[in-house]
Amino acid sequence: MRNLFFFFLICLTISTISCRNNKKEDQVVKVIQDSIPVDSIDKRDTLEKEVIKEDSETLEEVLEKLAKAYSDQDSKTINTYISPKLGIYIIYRPGALDSYVKQSNFNFSKPIPEYHAYEKLTYKGPLKSGKLPVFDCGTMKWDKLGFYYDKKSRPNELSQTAKFMNEILDAKISNTEIQRLKNIESRSYRAIMTSNEREEPFVFHVTKEGEKWYITVIDRAYAGCDA
Repeated sequence: MRNLFFFFLICLTISTISCRNNKKEDQVVKVIQDSIPVDSIDKRDTLEKEVIKEDSETLEEVLEKLAKAYSDQDSKTINTYISPKLGIYIIYRPGALDSYVKQSNFNFSKPIPEYHAYEKLTYKGPLKSGKLPVFDCGTMKWDKLGFYYDKKSRPNELSQTAKFMNEILDAKISNTEIQRLKNIESRSYRAIMTSNEREEPFVFHVTKEGEKWYITVIDRAYAGCDA
């Protein structure tokens, strides 16, 4: 009987200690919660909403922003749309054949090639979906003016340039690298903005990487009719 009494006494003591500990833990949690400023929670929620909004930018919104940034020679905005993983390729024509260079960022004060400065363009929106403008080297004119992107096809100018560099310039670009360029193109769209024959066009590609669109190519060779 005595043993049974002591057993109940021990159980009661353990239960009392446990309840006290739980109350202390609840108090600690409450103190921690009360110590977090409300404005910091609001800021965190705001930042999360901003990230979601950025990631949900449509293809058309990104094309518009890039065209306006290029027209204003706004390197800062363009660089926010360059993927650290993909980089940006500048296609240019140093002679009769196209070449490209890959960069991690873009700077209007450092043109590719260095003797061909980036012109300050006139923005020619709004953006339209349809067949891209075509430049005729015979008449030296565009078949239409404005800002267009082709939603029905994928570009191949980058991988084709790599092949020509191998065949003509002996560039030794690996098959693995050319396939990587094709993979980029399979997730890309090409856009052309042109205002007149005297002004250099803005020809570029955007690529979907994850949940965001990035600029991956600026094609400065197209509409260049040097032989």
